[in-house]
Amino acid sequence: MDLVLKTLAAFSALALLLFAAATSAAPRSTSSAIASKTATVDGLQFHYLTAGNGPAVILLHGYTQTSRMWRPIIPLLAEKFTVIAPDLPGIGDSGIPSDGLDMKSAATRVHALAQSLGVKKARVVGHDIGLMVAYAYAAQFPSEVEKLVVMDAFLPGVAGWEDVYNNPGIWHFRFNGPTPEALVQGRERIYYEHFWNDFAADKTHSIPEADRVAYAAA
Repeated sequence: MDLVLKTLAAFSALALLLFAAATSAAPRSTSSAIASKTATVDGLQFHYLTAGNGPAVILLHGYTQTSRMWRPIIPLLAEKFTVIAPDLPGIGDSGIPSDGLDMKSAATRVHALAQSLGVKKARVVGHDIGLMVAYAYAAQFPSEVEKLVVMDAFLPGVAGWEDVYNNPGIWHFRFNGPTPEALVQGRERIYYEHFWNDFAADKTHSIPEADRVAYAAA
């Protein structure tokens, strides 16, 4: 509960940084310090971005995205922290676990990655579905989480989440299994455009074209 109570202060600070990154007119020179790395942990290949020095911050991306979404803010955070932004298991350039996917096991694997990098304690940030992985991380390893930021999605188990999940507007989140996946295959960009355009306040200021290409390819 203490972790959750700390969320508002941490979220406010992160929101300010996100705003500054999104509205910056020119790229920061420190962006070149972002390293793209791969590690094999418990038999699973992890791709992650990292930069900076200091206390660890783990950034967990959302649906239709990869660790790439954090690139605008990583240089800002890297001024004070060691930033670790993995592609979640089964997404982007990270491997697909042979024993299936769920948020709890994803959190366990992210924790194993952090341990392999020498991280003893971390600030854990989750956006969208990354929120669920971040919460599962904190719930399983509370003594190793200094602060928890959960934003931009519902959390299963918290009152009211069923109403959000069952909202007719997001029925397509259930696109899993051979038939839905066959219908979407080769049309990933069309599928993702629904989120990037129809869910955006202004689709012309949503996801940049270069990012759209990268996410659809991933």
